[in-house]
Amino acid sequence: MMKIGGMELLVILVIALFAIGPERMPKVARTLGRSLNAFKKSMSEATSELREVSDEFKEVSDELASVKKSMTEVLKDAEKEIEEAAKETDKAVSEAGKEETKAENTETAEEETVQKAEPEANEATDAQQDAAAE
Repeated sequence: MMKIGGMELLVILVIALFAIGPERMPKVARTLGRSLNAFKKSMSEATSELREVSDEFKEVSDELASVKKSMTEVLKDAEKEIEEAAKETDKAVSEAGKEETKAENTETAEEETVQKAEPEANEATDAQQDAAAE
């Protein structure tokens, strides 16, 4: 705000005295004083309200920052759980594929054994029939 020194105030009062006159000067001075007090009071109230709003805004801002932080932590935890579940699923699928391949190999080996055993069994049966026929 602008500061007025003693000399400036004296000059203003002398000019006001000539402009207004000595009879009306006290009334004008009272009115001016009341107006300045009302202005100061309004400014003080406005400043107080702005401080309150600023404090509320800061509180809300802090709450939002806290919520953001907790949400970030929740998201990180969820990502970790999803990654672990994906690894476990991949591992289970891999093991199931290995077991399936192992089962297919066992079936193929059994079929090959059966196929090899059939001609030998047929030869043995033929030999027994020939021996029985003789």
